[in-house]
Amino acid sequence: MTTPQEGPPPGEAQQQPSPLSPPPEFRLPRAPQGAPPQPPAQYPPPQRPTATADTTSAGAPSAPAAPSAEASLPEVKPARLWYWVFGTIFPVNLLISILLLSDNPGASPALIVSGIVTPILTFFVSLIGCVVVLVIRSAGISRRRAEQTQRARMAASGVPVSPEGIPMPYPGQYIPAAQPGYAPQQPLVARMPPVRIPAKDVRPRRRWMVVGALIFPLSFLLGTTGFWTFGSSAAEASPEFASGVIEGTGSVTFQVSEDQVGSLGLYSTGGLDDENSFTCDLSGASYAGFTERPVGYSHGEWRLVESAVVTSPGTYTLDCSGPSTLEFAIADTDVAVAYDDAMLASVGLMMLSCFVGFILSLTVVITVGVKRGNHRARLIREHQARMYQTRAQGQGQNASRHHPT
Repeated sequence: MTTPQEGPPPGEAQQQPSPLSPPPEFRLPRAPQGAPPQPPAQYPPPQRPTATADTTSAGAPSAPAAPSAEASLPEVKPARLWYWVFGTIFPVNLLISILLLSDNPGASPALIVSGIVTPILTFFVSLIGCVVVLVIRSAGISRRRAEQTQRARMAASGVPVSPEGIPMPYPGQYIPAAQPGYAPQQPLVARMPPVRIPAKDVRPRRRWMVVGALIFPLSFLLGTTGFWTFGSSAAEASPEFASGVIEGTGSVTFQVSEDQVGSLGLYSTGGLDDENSFTCDLSGASYAGFTERPVGYSHGEWRLVESAVVTSPGTYTLDCSGPSTLEFAIADTDVAVAYDDAMLASVGLMMLSCFVGFILSLTVVITVGVKRGNHRARLIREHQARMYQTRAQGQGQNASRHHPT
């Protein structure tokens, strides 16, 4: 039995007190008799260590604070402004067509056809543009929500991320430094960082998307050019007069040849409002009269009013009674029929050009988009494979150099 002052006997190892055991002079206070038992001690839950100037060691680098899930998320493109851009194309064109055709009874057939066709085409342009913007924005919003959900999940699990979305060590977490004879420690991350492929490395290039998007406007421009070219060339032909001109009230006699039978009509310089202000009658060798005109046509100041019924060649007389400001004459209607056929062909050419251009534009845009997506995915897989291979090689080197040399 030794006292605290004597120490252990010679030959015995000196025993150090356990750091977890209380010192010899420590005594728990005794509760008085009859007192209720004390409740067990309550301990707060362990907290994650934070990086401060007092607690962070010189060799342990501190990680930056974790940003929120909304930080540095990419903006959704295209902007909502493009809805207004494409949405106003059709109403503006429709308003222009209404203003040009309303209260304009003497409008040329080319203007009438263009006023009807262009609103139809611009309606499809507005519809397709809004749908394309909707699809692109929906895809961008889906990617943004997925990344936001992933960041929120990582933040809830305690894994901070960098502004670029890359997992980082916890703030204040100690990263052991490289010791002599040991391989350097790898940064503590939760997963492999995401792979971001530059747009310039993806094939086909984005310029083909622009080319595909420009095919439809170019085809529309080509069809419109053809429409105006054929329409203007057909409108330049003037009708061939078979009789003389009657000014106001009078009569004129003219000769009808074999080639002119069945292709004559009454022309007047009056407008639609003047049709009820004059009367004309045709008489001749065979049955003659007037019937409804085959097509609407006008050339200069002359306008086709009615079609003349002439069944055989011979001499005919035209009698007209009307205001002195009006003029009347008999001329062929072949030029009017040719003009109508040219206008129909022009409209058909423009519609066909726009339809083919739309199909080609849509096909090119979809094909390029799918090919770019597949190529981007392949580049990501290849890059990830190289990353895993490099990581595996690094882990192999660490395993071979685990023991100090």
